[in-house]
Amino acid sequence: MTVVNDAEPRASPVAAAATTATAPLLEDAKASAGSSPCELGVHGLPAATGDSSDTSQPANPLPPSSPPQQQQQHQHQQQDSTERMPRLTIEGAPDLSLLRNQVVNTLREWYVLASDSIASMLEGRLLQEPAKDLWLLGKHYALAQQPDDSGWGTGYSADVLSDFSRLVWCTYRSQYPPISPSAFTTDVGWGCMLRAGQTLLAQALQLHYFGRDWGFSWDSVLGEDVRRRELYVGIVKQFFDDYSSSSIFSIHRMASLGKKVEGKAIGEWFGPYGTAAIIRELARQADHELSVYTTTDGVVYLADICEHDFKPTLILVASMLGIDRVNPVYYPFIQASLTLPQSAGVAGGRPSSALYFAGFQGDEVLYLDPHFTRTAVARRPDGNYTQLDLASYSCNTPRRIALSRLDPCMVFGYYCGTLEALIDLRSRIELLADDGMRTIMSFDNGHAPMAVLSAPSSSSQLPSNNTASDSPPSAVPGAIGSGLVVKLPPSSSESEDGCDSSSSSPSRPKSGSGEIVLEGECSEEEWVTDL
Repeated sequence: MTVVNDAEPRASPVAAAATTATAPLLEDAKASAGSSPCELGVHGLPAATGDSSDTSQPANPLPPSSPPQQQQQHQHQQQDSTERMPRLTIEGAPDLSLLRNQVVNTLREWYVLASDSIASMLEGRLLQEPAKDLWLLGKHYALAQQPDDSGWGTGYSADVLSDFSRLVWCTYRSQYPPISPSAFTTDVGWGCMLRAGQTLLAQALQLHYFGRDWGFSWDSVLGEDVRRRELYVGIVKQFFDDYSSSSIFSIHRMASLGKKVEGKAIGEWFGPYGTAAIIRELARQADHELSVYTTTDGVVYLADICEHDFKPTLILVASMLGIDRVNPVYYPFIQASLTLPQSAGVAGGRPSSALYFAGFQGDEVLYLDPHFTRTAVARRPDGNYTQLDLASYSCNTPRRIALSRLDPCMVFGYYCGTLEALIDLRSRIELLADDGMRTIMSFDNGHAPMAVLSAPSSSSQLPSNNTASDSPPSAVPGAIGSGLVVKLPPSSSESEDGCDSSSSSPSRPKSGSGEIVLEGECSEEEWVTDL
């Protein structure tokens, strides 16, 4: 859409009427999309610039024979009119993309709210007294005032809403540069799991840079606020929708890499397993300061994490917790996982609809929904982004969904910033298992049966998964990483499946013939904990 300073209106009467009728909605859509006033003019259109012009029509429509005074007066009137209302070129009717996004988002909000309410009524949960305890990424809140039954979250206390709004919310985006070599300029309809994975990774980055409790003022000039604001903007920019060097985990890079390593064409739906593998590979390619470790068999091999000096690590555990729905025996672990101080959340969802889970209240989990379309944030050459610019990456309205309605395919994220945090995570997981809880993960002191010894020369060695359900690979090799590998004798007590339904809890690998004794600060003795 181009803004010009023509004296004659270019928009048709129908287009002009549409512009007037949709102005209030476009203003709301503009705010919800997080657009800056510097980027949007009247009715959400691009603001006029100094070089905006239309060479197809002379700047002065009066004939040359007109008196100079009359021409000058007409030019002043034309300038005043232009300042009051920008004109539209004949290239199109008013830009209704923001309005369309708002309408679709509102309809989805109503649908989700109605379906969740109906499900709660049918399951009898509306008659139950709401739980008085809420957990959000390892932090506990005692609720003095309960959420209302509508699910809109208006009953939550200010500290809950404040902490929830600081979560980075990655959603569908539109109007971004095409994802090469395709012509896709939006991921609506296929990118929800990639967005849920981005959201999980963003929380891990916030834990890495800020810790569990943090905050800053956008308008403050204090040194600490400025530092945190710059770090926050830096985190969000890693998920901007383009191929910029700072957009390490953009939808463009994820979809392009998914085509190479997962065999999925751009525009196909990705599952949790493929998403975890893509995140790991992008972090490796960028030599990111946050290491990403993935496992699909539920076993975390500590020697692979500490093969060299320990590096802050995000552990992604991909698992199937049932067939069509989550097996109820795993409900306690899902809840316990979100109480751990290392928790970075869970990328999962309801059937055929990905979500990101950040906490729980009773038998319901709190989530962020990526199925809301926002216009891609335009990059600022000076890098100075305002709160309004990035407002679409924040949500201040918690939503809840019952554990019984979740899809069984999930990726659990755990951020370990220090070696002590990793040891503590192992202690907590093993303590849960010792208490009889069905867990999805275990720890082994050695390397994986196919352990990574060097970085891969190409991404083609990553595990391939072409199934629509994105089920885990049948073979464990490659699940941990890729590249030059060597076979090691497996541990005598090694578990083949971290969530085998035939046992009350998965076996936890101990020392065996295939174990490699670590040296330095990651020695084997440090993994022995007194519970």
